Amino acid sequence: FFESRLEIKKVEGKLYPFQAKPDIYPEPVVKPDSFSDGAGVSIYGSVLNDGGRYRMWYQAWPKDWAGGDVSLVGYAESDDGISWEKPNLGIVDYGGKNNNLCNLGFHSPSVFIDPDAPSTHRYRAAGYTRPNRVGSSEVTREGYFTAHSTDGLHWELDSKEPTWEAGDVITTVYHPGQQRAIAALKRYYRYGSIPRRSICEAELVGDKWSDINCALTPDEFDDVAAISRGYASGDYYGMGMMPAGTGTVGFVWQFRHTLPRTADSEAGVFGAVDVSLAYQCGRGERWLHSFGRKDFISHDDTSWGSGGIYTASCPVEIGDEQRLYFASTLHTHGWYLSSEWKVLENRKKELLESGMCSIGYASWPKDRLFGFKADPEGIMELDLGKIDKPVELILNFKTETNGRVRVENPGRKEYSLENSCPLNGNHLKAVAAWKTGSVIKPLGGDPLIVRMHVECAELYAFELNSAV
Repeated sequence: FFESRLEIKKVEGKLYPFQAKPDIYPEPVVKPDSFSDGAGVSIYGSVLNDGGRYRMWYQAWPKDWAGGDVSLVGYAESDDGISWEKPNLGIVDYGGKNNNLCNLGFHSPSVFIDPDAPSTHRYRAAGYTRPNRVGSSEVTREGYFTAHSTDGLHWELDSKEPTWEAGDVITTVYHPGQQRAIAALKRYYRYGSIPRRSICEAELVGDKWSDINCALTPDEFDDVAAISRGYASGDYYGMGMMPAGTGTVGFVWQFRHTLPRTADSEAGVFGAVDVSLAYQCGRGERWLHSFGRKDFISHDDTSWGSGGIYTASCPVEIGDEQRLYFASTLHTHGWYLSSEWKVLENRKKELLESGMCSIGYASWPKDRLFGFKADPEGIMELDLGKIDKPVELILNFKTETNGRVRVENPGRKEYSLENSCPLNGNHLKAVAAWKTGSVIKPLGGDPLIVRMHVECAELYAFELNSAV
């Protein structure tokens, strides 16, 4: 229930929108433990459920890391999303081939499965790279590149020319509800006298990526949010995404800057990174921030890292929950650099010895990121459009002990409030019902209007299922 969904025609009484908080798994599930990723493992990458097995592509920071960015891509697998194995792939010769590196060669490697593509392009990826970068593919100039693969391990560039200019963070996701892939990439735009990292959007149409459109740019409220937390200014380091029906949720990496600014650069380069939520109700529509721009995950939410949170390109469903993998860094962004953006060798040595970041995850019950809370009671009216066949209304909700949810279809006695069967408890998918049953019959040419009477409860999501 995004607060601006067009189906919501009326809200009455004391029914308020709210944003949920996830549970944070207490320890990292992937750590730096080899020569190829000994300086850090960062989920500048993706976790996918591929036929029941969970597969992870992550940024590997090698033990001989010199202090700059890298394009080494590590690969891991898991049966449960908690215990991960790093198989010896024997593909990339980096300190020998006894490692788990695939040959994707991207910084911020983002992978998705394209269900409409031929087998040679079943796996698609996007990332940033430039010539002579550690682990990079052979390219002639910098930019965002795309690639394809038959197995997710052996990759081929779509072109040696960049798909989009600039860099350096990009995420991708396939959206089944919109039947397209989406890319969210970082570019700079000037706002409030300084350049700000902003989020642009592109889509995969058939076999061709579109040009980019600006999706989210920082504004004065982001500065207020940063200043209220003790920082100087704010912008967006990147954004993970999650398909949600016909809409999309964004996990915005809120980069909150400390001073000083780096010499010869007006942009903020030091500070901490938190995650907030945004959403887009439909394809091509405006991206909106969650009210108040509260943190969804804060940089100090973990006990094993307190510098910044960087999420995977998308969450993954495991059972009845959704998990968003993220990297948590030990220190703030640019900690090992001087104010002139020069490497401090003693600080870099500390990072090499301890590992700059590890990977963990946040989780929440399926489809419970946004909701409306009755405190104590209220009514939500939905216009669900015309239906031409019998349907059932499925609700995702949680009630207090004395709470309940009742549903009516105004003007139809069999679906009246008096005939409604009260729903209570904690359910991800519960069927609204009346004394006559749960099937809602078509109304001819009239739209289906439902009024949900919510008492001491939280309402998260709905769907219509065919009852034929």
